[in-house]
Parts: sequence; structure tokens; C-alpha cells
Amino acid sequence: MILAGALVMAFVLVCTSKEKLPVFIEVEVKGVRMDTIGQTPVVILADKEGKKAIPMWIGLPEASAIGRELQNIPSQRPMTHDLLYSILGQLGAKVKEVKIVDLKDATYFAKIYLTANKERVEIDARPSDAITIALKAKSPIYVSASIFDQQGIALTQERGLGERYGIRAQELTASLASHFGFKGQKGVLVAEVLPKGPASVSGVKAGDIITKVNLKEVGSVQEFQEAVDATKAGESIRIQIFRDEKFEELQLAPK
Repeated sequence: MILAGALVMAFVLVCTSKEKLPVFIEVEVKGVRMDTIGQTPVVILADKEGKKAIPMWIGLPEASAIGRELQNIPSQRPMTHDLLYSILGQLGAKVKEVKIVDLKDATYFAKIYLTANKERVEIDARPSDAITIALKAKSPIYVSASIFDQQGIALTQERGLGERYGIRAQELTASLASHFGFKGQKGVLVAEVLPKGPASVSGVKAGDIITKVNLKEVGSVQEFQEAVDATKAGESIRIQIFRDEKFEELQLAPK
């Protein structure tokens, strides 16, 4: 009986060890930007290596709170996050970490992990609130690796070929597509239009989604760059863009 019990325990331990635990990536808050299209604040979370970032649209009060924490600007009177953090301190609870754990229907979900009376406590929270509390506590922030794979935007310092037409493009994630009301399968997002460049002259705007270059569908920044590179020097390109729930075609002449 003792041997049988030991075998059962060993089997349970082996099975448990094979279970895959969720993987999380530590991130840094790179700042809060204003979405020029929707006039909505966006908080930028980037991995420690600076390879990928995730934009999250948040409310104005939360953006203001995060901005104050990043700039170390104290409030004249305690705001909501200040009050909550003060209460936690008075109760002897410490913020150990914050995790962005899930994404459902374009909505992110977060957890705040505390230690209180030597016990670990898990609290459901909005990511914007969780991020603010983590910044106040100087606690690490993590994002689910699966979310990072799906929604992360590659960060690169390399000059893209599309810049000769005055366009800087980025990958179109499901979250970004939902934000801009795009229901198509392929496209890249115009992240920036260079001043006085061909794209600017032709009316391309940041927030446009490019779906075709010279009648060829593009579904990634690489495909966009390859389509542009296939155009002979000095030739114009035709692009199809999605803006304000409709498609239109524009022609860009190179510099």
C-alpha cells in the first residue's frame, strides 16, 4: 500500500510538472500619447528589450494619473489612485506586481497582486488603474506572452523603403483594426506621414489603413515594403486606403 501510494504521488507530480504555466513578459510604461484620429489617450507598454510595444486606449482621467506618476508630479489633494494606495499602505498591504492577463472583445483585463498578513491577494482591475498603482508602488508590470504575440507592434529603428513616399507604417493588430473600425483581413496602419512628403501632398493621414499597393494586397509591413520596393525608381504608386468606414484610392509620386 505504501508503495502504491508513492507511485500515485509520483504520477501526480509528473503530470503537474508537465502543465504549462502562463508565460508573462515584463514591460515598461513608455509614456502616454494622444491618438490624433480619435482624440483618445493611448498608453504605450514596451518590453525590456525594446523590441515590441502594445498600445492601449484609456480614459482621460487615467491618462492624467499615469502621466503624473511618470513625471513625478504630486497632486495638490489626494486623487482616487492616491487614496487607494494610501489605504493599502495603512492596512499593511504591499503591491508585489501587476499583470495584464487577458483580452476579450477588444477589452484588456488586469490583476493586481498584493501581499497582506503574509497572504497573497489577487484583485481584478482595469489595466489603466493597475498600471497607475504599479507606478506608485514601483512594482513590476507584466503582459501575457500570448497577448504580446497577438497585439505587439515591432519597434525598429531601421529606415523603411516606404519613407521615400513619406509613409511610416506599422503592423495592424486586431486591437488597432477594431479601434479604427476596420473589418478587413489585410492591411497596414499608417503610423506617421512625413511633412511635405508625397503621402502628405496626396492626402494620406496617420490612422489610414493601407490595404493595397499597385493593386496588390498587403497584410504586413514587410509586404508593404516589398510592394513599394518593386516599384521602379521615379514611378508613382497607387495605394488603396481605408478611412472613415470607406475605401479610396490615392496616387503617390516619389521624391
